[in-house]
Amino acid sequence: MQIKLDNYDYADCVRFTNQYFADVDKYDRQQKYGYKTRPEKIADVLQGYLGERAVGKYLDYETEWSPYDPKQYDVLGYEVRTVKYNYAILITHVDDKSGIYICVSLNYDTMVATLKGWSTRKRCNARSGNWQDKPNWHTPCFGMPEEQLWPIDTLPATAELLIHQNRFAA
Repeated sequence: MQIKLDNYDYADCVRFTNQYFADVDKYDRQQKYGYKTRPEKIADVLQGYLGERAVGKYLDYETEWSPYDPKQYDVLGYEVRTVKYNYAILITHVDDKSGIYICVSLNYDTMVATLKGWSTRKRCNARSGNWQDKPNWHTPCFGMPEEQLWPIDTLPATAELLIHQNRFAA
């Protein structure tokens, strides 16, 4: 499933990124995953918000910025992981929250996001062959290749998605 992101989506996600870093600076939050420079982290955060925006569009939901909360999911009860290369790997960590993870591949040249599929954190982390400790990655983690993902059209509904859908059903 491909989702076209427009200038409004991009500008909104840049705004989210700026708000995120204002929050990081205000509360002196530590950043994880081994980034060496702030521009690397800014690029990664923007990429994440663009992937979340694509999932929101797929679910007919406009994403909004909210302060970081480790208990809150990215979009309507789903966690979203976005990569900038065509062949996608769903990245999860040992300390990630349980739940459903959606893998998005983002092409910056065309601003087309491809929803590659989904899995659960438990399933991804349970496959020993998915453990990745590559020098060019920020930190060791699990990486589920896209051929192991379930198709996006089989995505189960979360409670948050059902509440969102029911708001417009009546």
